[in-house]
Amino acid sequence: MSLHRPAPAPPPTIHRPARRRRRPAVISGVLAAVLVVAAVAVILVRRSGDTATTDAAGSQLLLADGVTAGGSITGQARTLADALTERGLECSARFTSAEGGHSGCFAYRSASRTTSSVAFQYRPDGTVTAFAIKVRATGDTAPALRSLAAAVGDVVFPADLTNVGVVLQNWGGATEGTWGKYEIISRGPKTVVDGAKLGSSQLEVPVLHLATTEPDLAKALTADGYTCTADNETCQGKYAGRPGLALEFSGPDTGITYLVATAATGATTGKAFEQLRTTAFGHLRGDAVAPVQDWVSRHLDGRSHIAYVAGWRVDLEVTRGRQIRLTLFNEEIWLIMS
Repeated sequence: MSLHRPAPAPPPTIHRPARRRRRPAVISGVLAAVLVVAAVAVILVRRSGDTATTDAAGSQLLLADGVTAGGSITGQARTLADALTERGLECSARFTSAEGGHSGCFAYRSASRTTSSVAFQYRPDGTVTAFAIKVRATGDTAPALRSLAAAVGDVVFPADLTNVGVVLQNWGGATEGTWGKYEIISRGPKTVVDGAKLGSSQLEVPVLHLATTEPDLAKALTADGYTCTADNETCQGKYAGRPGLALEFSGPDTGITYLVATAATGATTGKAFEQLRTTAFGHLRGDAVAPVQDWVSRHLDGRSHIAYVAGWRVDLEVTRGRQIRLTLFNEEIWLIMS
């Protein structure tokens, strides 16, 4: 059975990743270069191309030795980004190096609580070498997964569409074709299609963390009137004297790698979120803080957005009249293949 191209997948929901406990062994690389960043923003991928993230002085933001945040997308990778943009996803470049680049396209729909993402890596000429399609929702995600797989397949692996389509129809599994090998989970609330081009190797993902640690942030928030748990990973606050502000964060002793800031105060959620993010970001330190602050400021338009900013994955989930949730995390593992 071939992989049909159904109607475009419903744009996406942000389900935050599993919270990480302290794992010093995982976060060992640390940033190779430390730059002071002022007003910086990842430039969303558009058909005209994009620009690497830079600091106020015009210097590129280094994530690791020879690896810069943002970057240009060309060739097949550009064609893929354009195809996904036409389906309602927003695309952004995570990083580039002499070996190639890593980008992602994302969408979120609050009504169905569905998050869709397509991350992909490519060579300097734009040839796509690996991809990971993920859909998360409260209901069946298989239709959305098939739609995205068709869009990616049309650009990246047209000769293997039939093989991949059969596996998708049969609840998942693994297969191999002309372009590469694939692993698929096509049913349930979390569905995935991973693919890697034969004879290629994945680019190493930079290890990132903020300069602020869990105890540092919990102590600062406590001084601001928040109530924090003994493990320094959850803090609750109030807006206008009423509860509804929450912060969750985790990471090794070297710094936070995962943070969720939620304001849920009904009609006052917008103002409550402004207070929450001003308080939280006032205590955060690190190269990503200013770029993320700037990106959030430019995307508070009442809609949800997801992007790579300064090498980090940033999810801004907006449910009108109910809550706003910002998730910032270091996407260490992006492709799961045996």
